[in-house]
Amino acid sequence: MRIIAGIYKGFKLQTFTNNNIRPTPGKVREALFSIIGAGIMEAEFLDLFAGTGAVGIEAISRGAKEVTFVEIDKKAIELIKKNLKKIRQNGVFDIVKIDCLKAIELLNLNQKKFDIIFLDPPYHQKCISTVMQRIEKSNILRETGLIVAQHPAHIDVKEDYKKLSVVKKKKYGSNKITILKKS
Repeated sequence: MRIIAGIYKGFKLQTFTNNNIRPTPGKVREALFSIIGAGIMEAEFLDLFAGTGAVGIEAISRGAKEVTFVEIDKKAIELIKKNLKKIRQNGVFDIVKIDCLKAIELLNLNQKKFDIIFLDPPYHQKCISTVMQRIEKSNILRETGLIVAQHPAHIDVKEDYKKLSVVKKKKYGSNKITILKKS
C-alpha cells in the first residue's frame, strides 16, 4: 500500500498480514481525495476507525493542517505510529486510543472542529447510522465541513438527518463513498 499523491507520494506503508483490519484500497483513497480536491489544503481532518492510518497519512501528504486518528485497536495504533515514523512525520497529528463514539464526545467536549471527517467502520459492525447521529448531535463538524463515509456498496447511508444532507454517492466495486454536509 503506497501514498498516492502529495509530498509523500510513493512511500510504502506497512499494513496488516491478517484480515482483522481492512485498509481503504488505493482506488477508493484516490477517488476520495479527488472528490475533496483542494479542500484538503490546511484542513483539520478526523480519521475515525483509522486502522492502518493510510487515509489520514494521505491527508497529511496532500496538505492537511492537522490529522486526528481515532482507533481503539492497540496493534493498529502501533502500525499507525510506525507508518508516521516511516514518513518522518511528527507534529501535525494526534492519535486517540478510544472507542469512536466516546471519541466524538471527547472531541466535542474539547471543542475540536474538523473540516473533513472520514469514517470507515468495520463492515461487520453496521454502526454507520449511529456514528452519523452522534456526529450530527455534536459540534465537531465545521459549518462548511464534509463527512466522508466509506461503507459496503449494498448499504445505503440514510438521508433523513436533521442537520446533515447527502451531497454525493459513488460506488467503487464492493465499496461506496457517501459525502454529507451540514444542511
